[in-house]
Amino acid sequence: MACCGDDDADTKEGFVVKRRCRDVLCLLLFIAFWAGMFVICGFAFKEGEPNRVLYGVDSFGMTCGSKNKIFNVTFDFSDAKNLYWLNPLDLLSISGISYAKTICAASCPGASQQCSADNLPCQNGAKFTCPYYRFAEDNLYGLIPGVSDADTSYWSELALVTNITDSSASSFLSKLDSLGGAFSTLAAQLRANFSGLYYQTQSQFPGNGPCYPNLFETSGFFYRCFPKFPANVTSAITATVSGTISKAVKSDDVKNLVKHFDSSSQRWGRYVGDISRGILVIVIGGLVGSLVLSLVWLVVLRYLGGVMVWLGIIFINLCCIGACLFTWVKAGYIGNSGVGQDILDALPVEISPAQSEERTWFWIAIGASIVAGFVLLITLLCISRIRIAVACVKVASQAVGSMPSIIFFPILPFVLEVGLVIYWIAVTALMYSSGDLTAHCRTQSSKESFSFSKYTNVSNLMDATTFNPSSELSSSFNYSSYSLSPNATMGNCYTNVTTDQRAFLCGRDPNCYLSYDWNNRLKYAFIYHFFGLLWTNQVIIGFACVTIAGAIAQYYWSRGDSANMSAFPVLVALKNTIIYHMGSICFAACIIAIIQLIRFLLEYLDRKTKEIQQQNKFAEWAMCCVKCCMWCLEQIVKFINRNAYIMMAIKGKGYCCSAIQAVKLIVSNALRIAVVNLVGDWLIFLGKVSVAAACGVIAYAMTEAKYYNSPEEFPNTYLYSPVLVIAISVITAYAVAEIFFAVFEMAIDTVILAFCEDCDANDGNPKYAPELLMDVMGGPKDEEAQKPQKA
Repeated sequence: MACCGDDDADTKEGFVVKRRCRDVLCLLLFIAFWAGMFVICGFAFKEGEPNRVLYGVDSFGMTCGSKNKIFNVTFDFSDAKNLYWLNPLDLLSISGISYAKTICAASCPGASQQCSADNLPCQNGAKFTCPYYRFAEDNLYGLIPGVSDADTSYWSELALVTNITDSSASSFLSKLDSLGGAFSTLAAQLRANFSGLYYQTQSQFPGNGPCYPNLFETSGFFYRCFPKFPANVTSAITATVSGTISKAVKSDDVKNLVKHFDSSSQRWGRYVGDISRGILVIVIGGLVGSLVLSLVWLVVLRYLGGVMVWLGIIFINLCCIGACLFTWVKAGYIGNSGVGQDILDALPVEISPAQSEERTWFWIAIGASIVAGFVLLITLLCISRIRIAVACVKVASQAVGSMPSIIFFPILPFVLEVGLVIYWIAVTALMYSSGDLTAHCRTQSSKESFSFSKYTNVSNLMDATTFNPSSELSSSFNYSSYSLSPNATMGNCYTNVTTDQRAFLCGRDPNCYLSYDWNNRLKYAFIYHFFGLLWTNQVIIGFACVTIAGAIAQYYWSRGDSANMSAFPVLVALKNTIIYHMGSICFAACIIAIIQLIRFLLEYLDRKTKEIQQQNKFAEWAMCCVKCCMWCLEQIVKFINRNAYIMMAIKGKGYCCSAIQAVKLIVSNALRIAVVNLVGDWLIFLGKVSVAAACGVIAYAMTEAKYYNSPEEFPNTYLYSPVLVIAISVITAYAVAEIFFAVFEMAIDTVILAFCEDCDANDGNPKYAPELLMDVMGGPKDEEAQKPQKA
């Protein structure tokens, strides 16, 4: 269990068969960590409610599309999945958007249910929507017989109310008389019989309650009922705001509306919903597509690896030479005769040197020439090493061909990766939907923020366009005016009450809104959960690398002769990895995961301090330097880990010993390994990018289908934005391709590092290298070398 300890078994030459468990403590820590992950999972399933993200939460803290219980009363909203704003005019007030009252509705009111302003007073109960009867305004709960607690269509039943006490009733009636027409008739009826008709008449005016007219037709978008404001209303709003905003609006006021609908939490909520709707795109485009394309690419490399390497090198040199010629043409030094004239004639007119700054292009041409010459010179000097790299690719191909089952081995880490991603997303969605029901009261600063009604009464606007009642009555029932909540002035916002009381009181308070907010416990739990994703992902990658390296190493140390290998080299490598090396893998993976977590935290800190960085250039420079250093550190550790995995698979040592030995080999064979790694990694990277790009195209093509673009015909699969779904598909495809291409990548790295170890152990004369690699290296063939023991 010693980190850097050694023993006699470790000094054996070649592939070590007899091994023992390494870094057991790290494995135990990893198991204990996952015990904590399952605890968080249990908490998320207990406290989370994914419907809060998908369907939303109303003003009383109840989740649409689910069953809710408050005051021991069950509100079954299984069929009420749409969030509806009772007074859509509240959306015209930037300061009032969060405080706009909402309920869960089975459907969004359409044109047939609209009580347009020019048809007031409306007498059809279907054209009104009320708060849940249990939370009825004006203390009407219990006064209307035959109405259920969750009912929102009781405008007609208001006529049954007989006990009415309202000190402002006389003023209300006098204002009705001033409107004339049908309103005068209603005033006369009320004077003759002062009954529930009073509440029905009061509900005719937006924001007065106890019910609200459906002033506008609404359309469902992401299970939200957005009002369709008439063109004349929106144009009048635009004109009014344009004329007053420069005089009266603070610089940050206009941004508040955008921030509300475009804030990180709002966008993230919609994006999380898109993930569930577009899961088929992610599965087909990201998972299945990458699986098939990765296997196709590995087969191509098996037979055309050498050709692809040389073609890539030739292509890079031709590109450099072509770019060099192009810059000299732009500089005007090529183009007077012969081939140069042909090149110039082939160029479009808009890039003719006569229309460019030839002096600038002259210096660019010099730089391009230096780069092209340097690339060509390096190519010529490294031809022998490039031949080694090509030989490594071919030997790796032979090794893979000798054990075809290794091509399908990545299916195991692939399944593990898919299971991890599904598990993590599911728990994350549940965690995101959990939290404490918190009340937020209006403050003096929010009262002073920009509101449309501060500069022009919205009712006056409608009076000039579609609203018949005069501004005199509208000013008396000014739904946009408000005063501070008493709770806000006392320094608390319904904090000293029960959850049910908070939902009841805040839901009826026009200066309060409810939301489920994360507490510190949830924030820390999410960091723990996120680190678990990073660590486990690296463990799966390390598990795949060690297994593949172990199988390929058997091929190398058997001199490329399958007869000298075990019958099932992949199973032997898998057994060694699981039994002996999981602790070392967890150790190496933890180091990478910690670095990645620090990088993510730096990105979060960078976003939070953007304004400070804009004011302080040194802070911006320091942040950039730290992020760059952490990226470099991650790449270095990843490189060391990859080679440590190979030595671990060959020698069976712990992580520290394997890493030290790998670094020694890399330093002593730096140029040789660098060329092989550059050629091999470029080839593999090209495959990863090709697979990810192809899967991105597949995902994009799927999201363009009507199935994901028609909210009317397919509301359950309509995507708010295909960007995240496509991005997840591409990321998933790249991650899957990374696992699959680890087969060939680790095969190449294992062959070259095993050869370096072979040389180092035998004074520069490798004894076990396969014949193809031995021929290219020009090393001697030792026919008397002892054949290795079967693994």
